[in-house]
Amino acid sequence: MTHGELTTHLAEILTQEFDQYGIDVLYDHGQQTSHPNEVGEIASWFGESYNAETRLALLDIALVERATNKAIALIEIEETTDKPKVLIGDILAILLGDGIKFRGERILTIESWTTLIILGHYSHVPNWKRVHHLEKHANYLKSSMTTGNAHIGEIVFDLFDDSADLKAKAIEQIKHARRRFS
Repeated sequence: MTHGELTTHLAEILTQEFDQYGIDVLYDHGQQTSHPNEVGEIASWFGESYNAETRLALLDIALVERATNKAIALIEIEETTDKPKVLIGDILAILLGDGIKFRGERILTIESWTTLIILGHYSHVPNWKRVHHLEKHANYLKSSMTTGNAHIGEIVFDLFDDSADLKAKAIEQIKHARRRFS
């Protein structure tokens, strides 16, 4: 698979799954013909205004309540690794931001109802001890930060083996995030 192919495939599945509930599935990879307004950069940024110099990270997928622009879930998928350095970098680049924008225009509302989901691909045996350690301390670290994105309610880590496992884990985590959102 090419870079972003798993992410694009998952986003298209999520669009079919959650569109009926008034949820936009925004994503950063691929070309979608049935919902072209949902493909574009989802950026964590800092400071007074969003521009190339203030952008910290690009997220893969965001599930957003269409009527209110409230972000239910922000998702970062590492398709080829579960290395702690990469996962920690994903979290910090998001948490150190003051906001999330889609295509540099649409501001997503981030608050305690928002769940940040980090999904990493493991190549051999999943290291659950490490995943739980990262999740616990990322949530603790978040509670001491003052940035806008530190208002994210929960950070969740999970690992996946293949495309089917990614889909199952993502949908499970999103359903959990939707229960928190309600």
